[in-house]
Amino acid sequence: MTKIFLIRHGETEWNRVGKLQGISDIKLSTEGINQAHLLAEHAPFTAVDAVYSSDLVRAVMTAKILSDKFNLPIIRERGLRETNFGDWEGRFLSDLAKENPNGFSNFFTRPDKVQPPGGETFLQSQARIMNALDEIIADNEDRNIIVITHGAAIRLIICAALYIPIRKMWAISQNNMAVNILTFDEGNFSVELVNSTLHLYNF
Repeated sequence: MTKIFLIRHGETEWNRVGKLQGISDIKLSTEGINQAHLLAEHAPFTAVDAVYSSDLVRAVMTAKILSDKFNLPIIRERGLRETNFGDWEGRFLSDLAKENPNGFSNFFTRPDKVQPPGGETFLQSQARIMNALDEIIADNEDRNIIVITHGAAIRLIICAALYIPIRKMWAISQNNMAVNILTFDEGNFSVELVNSTLHLYNF
């Protein structure tokens, strides 16, 4: 059995103000760095064999703080990147909704029907991310691994693991620095924990 600690990166300034990030390479904010340290100090896991990360800087910065705790190298995996939102990246979600009501209207209501100009569909993104995750799992049989990635990416992984259609992906909450725990055994996923941020509070 492989256990996967699937973690969303800490907060960025674009997260804080409501800009769409996608593959734009945005660093963690001061708060995001603090969140990563809180997880490292109060992680709901103790035994880790490998640390994988999206190659985008906000994920790598998060992974570095966790990899230091466990004295492990970071393995960067381009396939774990966030969905490419094309021309919508760097824009405020509120502005996109006002300026482009027809093209953006399905983003939250029917994400299975959305393709940003110059970007990926969520179906394309899910296939890319799951291919990367499948390879990681194949290389880590019976190990405990950290995987640092992004909000939509994690929702798409959980949808694939539980056979949930992409149109329901936004029903899965995923906060900055959230921990999700999945296991993979004999070809099947089990989801043990979703969107836990307990480590950010009461310390």
